Amino acid sequence: MVLSALGPNMAVLTSLVMLILLYGGGISYLLITGDVFEPVFADLFGESSYLANRRVVILFFAFVVILPLAMKTTLKALKYSSVISIVMLTYLTIALVIIGISSLISKGFPSDILVWRAGQHAFIIIDIVVFAFQCHIQVVPIFAELAEMPKPFFGNGKGPLEERLLDDEVLSQVTSRQRSERVKRMDAVIFVSMSICLIGYCMVGEFGYLIFPDVDSDVLKNFGNANVFMNFARIGMAVVAMVCYPLQSHPARSIVDDAYKAISKAPVHAFSWTRHIVITLIFFVSTLAVALIISDLGTVFSIVGSTGGVMVVFIIPGVLLIRGIYSPPVGYVQQTIDEEEAVKLSTSTRTGSQKCVQIVGGTLIIAFGLLIFSATSYVTATGMIS
Repeated sequence: MVLSALGPNMAVLTSLVMLILLYGGGISYLLITGDVFEPVFADLFGESSYLANRRVVILFFAFVVILPLAMKTTLKALKYSSVISIVMLTYLTIALVIIGISSLISKGFPSDILVWRAGQHAFIIIDIVVFAFQCHIQVVPIFAELAEMPKPFFGNGKGPLEERLLDDEVLSQVTSRQRSERVKRMDAVIFVSMSICLIGYCMVGEFGYLIFPDVDSDVLKNFGNANVFMNFARIGMAVVAMVCYPLQSHPARSIVDDAYKAISKAPVHAFSWTRHIVITLIFFVSTLAVALIISDLGTVFSIVGSTGGVMVVFIIPGVLLIRGIYSPPVGYVQQTIDEEEAVKLSTSTRTGSQKCVQIVGGTLIIAFGLLIFSATSYVTATGMIS
């Protein structure tokens, strides 16, 4: 979409931004794995054991669990393990709500709770929210695989009988209708997944803050190792992090692979196991090296959210929204006319008010993104220096 709407230069810039975002995401999930399993291993082997060292924990799970998952060629291969993510997020939410309510009943409402914290550090909140809800990059491969399977969990990937029997003219109409249905299915997937995340994140954030007003960047680190419910939640969140890592490596690998094909003039659909393994290992080893060096999860969220996250969530969509007044709507397919005529037809059907909304809305989104980028970059830089 970026290539066709904004040209090759902007497409290259967008790819680089997405790589930064995916790279930071991979680092964060490795850090979460270490933060979660470090106290668990300390209980099992003793705090003085080398197995309780955070770096050893990260290395162990990175090579035993995360790397094999990252080697998968499709996101469909992760569908059942992804169900575990939803189950464990639900469990963590319920556990924190129960503990939070019990704490409020026994200790009352904490006196040092702030409803809103003003000042420049408030911009860090937006970075975290951007990072938490950013799934723009993963939507493309998910949609591609969803389009092949009318029933994502039980479909066989084969086209309907009519698609294989009808002539080209009628088939074009069928394909157009199917594409529209695929867009609707993708809209439903996005709505359900974002709703689950919104409810879960809000509940975890609210009750985590009520329990620990001076909360750490990783809320689970605030609980003692003796809390059985939270120990199980720790393990669950580590499983979530390990499952989410391939969601970063998969599109990152695709971006690098596409760049290689463009430079080497290789066929677009050519698949190479050697290239697949090499790119995956480069991404894996580099993110692992950074995760072994740094330890603050909040810093990663801030840096990634204020750079790649803001670009992907605000600035690029804003530019596409403005440029979209000259492009066909999503899901619009017209097989009987060429692309230029389709764009003219689509543009002529938009009213002046619709174009105005797109221009004003896109401009505001871009301005807000630039504001967040400037403010959070300054706050993060000054915080790291001090």
